Amino acid sequence: MPKFVLYFLALSVLCAGGASGQSQGAFGQVAFGGSWRTTFTLLNLSSTDVAIVTLSFFGDNGSPLDVPVEGFGVTSVYALTLPAGGAQNVSLSNADSATTQGWASMSSTGRVRGQGAFAFLVPNKAGVISNAVVPLALAGLAGCVVPFPQSDPVILMPFDNTNGEFVTSVAFANMNAKIPAQSFVLEFNDQSNNQLATETLNMATMTHLAFVTPARYPALKGKKGIIRIHASASELAALGLLSNAAGVITTIFPVSE
Repeated sequence: MPKFVLYFLALSVLCAGGASGQSQGAFGQVAFGGSWRTTFTLLNLSSTDVAIVTLSFFGDNGSPLDVPVEGFGVTSVYALTLPAGGAQNVSLSNADSATTQGWASMSSTGRVRGQGAFAFLVPNKAGVISNAVVPLALAGLAGCVVPFPQSDPVILMPFDNTNGEFVTSVAFANMNAKIPAQSFVLEFNDQSNNQLATETLNMATMTHLAFVTPARYPALKGKKGIIRIHASASELAALGLLSNAAGVITTIFPVSE
């Protein structure tokens, strides 16, 4: 049998498995303590089958991260059961003055989707809470047409560091557990596509990185433009957060070429 036919059949089996059953993905940033709280909302897309969902939490160095799950306790792995067509919230919060951050991977026995959401108590604004969404990045093959690997997959996000108005932060999680380490090239270009900064990130498997863009790259102060991350969205969970002068945050969603 020709190699192309064998390749097509193998991919068809993988695609059918992803479409009919299990889900895998990641939330690129979680935070709790120090006025931060993260809540996951998970939905079972099947109207007939129960889904068992496992959330695994990791710190910046890729080691398991103990998180405070409301109504359960402290754990680095939390499992729950979603009834057919059902949904459930999972919240992380505690009274610690320090903020802890990391990321979460999700696996399930069924077709599960969802999102995370930050709730952040705005500094010096008594009782004012800001919220931002954390998208679920799905791992694995995308779509059921034969998905030939892209030669240079790219994730795009806008950024805005306008002086006195906005600051952009980003978070990345290497959710590929099969390769010990990967390198991802970051490019920051202005709105005319002139390069302002670039860096190659070397991330070990399951590690996490989050930073304020103008603090890491001074050339981005007062600038706005586009971030290009040379990585596959099925291997790297990416997220941007835009904060204004009042400390209110909103989500910058990644898009893939």
